Amino acid sequence: MNAGMSRALIIYASSHGQTREVAYRIATRLHRQAFTVVVADTGDPVHLPPPAGFDLVIVGSRIQFGRHASSVIAYLHQYREQLEATATAFFSVSMAAANGGDDPNGYLATMFERIGWRPPVAGAFGGALKYRRYNFLLRYVMKRIALAGGHTTDTSRDHVYTDWARVDAFADQALALCRRETAQTTRVGN
Repeated sequence: MNAGMSRALIIYASSHGQTREVAYRIATRLHRQAFTVVVADTGDPVHLPPPAGFDLVIVGSRIQFGRHASSVIAYLHQYREQLEATATAFFSVSMAAANGGDDPNGYLATMFERIGWRPPVAGAFGGALKYRRYNFLLRYVMKRIALAGGHTTDTSRDHVYTDWARVDAFADQALALCRRETAQTTRVGN
């Protein structure tokens, strides 16, 4: 892999901004390793690039009410074959992951089984309770969910549960995967 020549694509869906923050944290980490990084929100399908031409593709989704974003699922279905031929990673962001664990509530396994695709690197990260951004009804629902999960119900401020060290480790795993796959391709091609 030539320094400065590697390209990474990060596709994400975020409802209240925490998944976007995770995506940009990963982008910054990859950029420091000489990657050119394109970050795209599935909410803007017109400007959503396909995986072709990228050395690494990372897809991330918020989990809201027990489901990954439908726009992310659609992207994975549409480009499944290209993703299988590329170094890929997937992450989810949810309050279920705030207490740790590789796949709380089995969200990742269920989605991968349904799509018939499993990336070599996957991770689940704690989200945030952005009470100040929620409307009255969503604040009420999230407060009930937080109470059931043992999280704060203080709605006077936002609360972040993302373990940034885990996000960095995930980015490093994706980077290592890309370097291994690139090295194997180079050996086979020579």
